[in-house]
Amino acid sequence: MSKYLLETEGLTKTFPLADGSSVHAVENVSIQVNHSETLAIVGESGCGKSTLANLVCRLLDPTSGRVKLNGEDITSLNTTAMRPYRREMQMIFQDPYASLDPRRTVGDSVSEPLLIHGQAKRGAELQDRVASLFSKVGLQEDDMERFPHQFSGGQRQRVCIARALTLAPKLVIADESVSALDVSVQAQVINLMMDLQDEMKLSYLFITHDLAVVERMAHRVAVMYLGQVVEIGPRAAVFENPTHSYTRKLLDAAPIADPRQRRERPLLTGEIPSPRWPKGEAPQLVNLVEVGDGHLVAKE
Repeated sequence: MSKYLLETEGLTKTFPLADGSSVHAVENVSIQVNHSETLAIVGESGCGKSTLANLVCRLLDPTSGRVKLNGEDITSLNTTAMRPYRREMQMIFQDPYASLDPRRTVGDSVSEPLLIHGQAKRGAELQDRVASLFSKVGLQEDDMERFPHQFSGGQRQRVCIARALTLAPKLVIADESVSALDVSVQAQVINLMMDLQDEMKLSYLFITHDLAVVERMAHRVAVMYLGQVVEIGPRAAVFENPTHSYTRKLLDAAPIADPRQRRERPLLTGEIPSPRWPKGEAPQLVNLVEVGDGHLVAKE
């Protein structure tokens, strides 16, 4: 078994534009996710979090760099060669309603990966396996015959979690998977995901802008700014000793629920710099230096 379940090396994604300029969405990102670990990727909208997630699960091809799953380089594999690795990693998207076919029952949607990958045949076996998955995520067997519009947002996300688990993956990539939910429902879904992680030994790559969620469930945190990781380390180290100026601003801007602890805080102001660069130009690569045990920060 490889030391890391997921590893990226210098992962870069550039989108060329018609005028010769290019958008540097992800730039030289090297991260590792350990077995049974949650690594949270945080940052503002447009920092490259979702692009990174799409590169990791090969929905996008990188401009350069490598993606390794359990030590195997999957960067250049074609659709056929990627097929077995698809079973090892699954994705949960932000909008559960858009993720489900409104014309199909949720039971059919959850069973589809099993049929595509030849893991089960139609009949009692398939029915039992899907019913077991529904039970795992807190839904009833009768719910299998219902359609997506008949569920609440939290229930739909539970259906999407069940579908992501059908092939017993080792890695689940959650792209803002709880951000559209009410706070109380969000807490229930987070607790469910943490319970499933313990039960099934899952690893999560958790993409979010919500620092409260990160503090609740992440083991390690990577902070992205303009496509690059500027700080990465254990959750406690990043939250208690934020070293990069951008990390400090993110934490200072986070809301505080207790009014007795409210204070005047410097908020993030001004426009976010554009990741678009003229032809022949590119951003300067950051250099991460270790400031603590496993805590790395970009030089400023």
